[in-house]
Amino acid sequence: MTAVETKTKAPDPAYLAAVLRRRQAMRARLDQAEELYEDVNREAAKLLDQQYKATRSTKADVTLDDDTKFANVTRVGGEAEAQVTDREAFAAWVRDHYPEHWGFRIIPARTETVVDQTFASTVLAAVDAAGVPQFADPESGEVHVVPGVMIRPTRSRYYRWTFTRPSKRQPLDGRALVADAVKAGALDVDAPLAIEAAPAEDGPAKAEQ
Repeated sequence: MTAVETKTKAPDPAYLAAVLRRRQAMRARLDQAEELYEDVNREAAKLLDQQYKATRSTKADVTLDDDTKFANVTRVGGEAEAQVTDREAFAAWVRDHYPEHWGFRIIPARTETVVDQTFASTVLAAVDAAGVPQFADPESGEVHVVPGVMIRPTRSRYYRWTFTRPSKRQPLDGRALVADAVKAGALDVDAPLAIEAAPAEDGPAKAEQ
């Protein structure tokens, strides 16, 4: 016996139109919010960088107008390490001061200088520890300025943002606190934010290098 296929019924036109309208309207609102978010996020990072330079503060509370804390932001410092940036200059320094860690190998059509990798790692570790391209000889105590070596960033700094969690004192989490503030008209997140740097007392602030 052949099964009779049930014909698919078209959705209610009014309901379909309402859902499609809502979907695309929300997409437009989300696009607008994302654009505004990027602007505010860049400004927040710039101001936090400025605060860190001035006070070395790595953490800040995020509060509503009534000083209710609903989030916090923490600066996660970037990382940097010593690297050989001029191989010839570094090899020449090793040859002149620590020849026992220097050598050469003959490759067809060319001769290549070689620095002992264990010694190179020791020098780079010392530069990392000192924070400057210097190496203190452990035997003589002589401090060398090491050529061809720089401390370069390997990871940029970033900011970690977290909402507060519910507690006995405050049963609402940070997201709920923000939602209530927006609903009450105490916080407007839709209007463009006038991002204008306050004039510094000692003149315009220099851009971070």
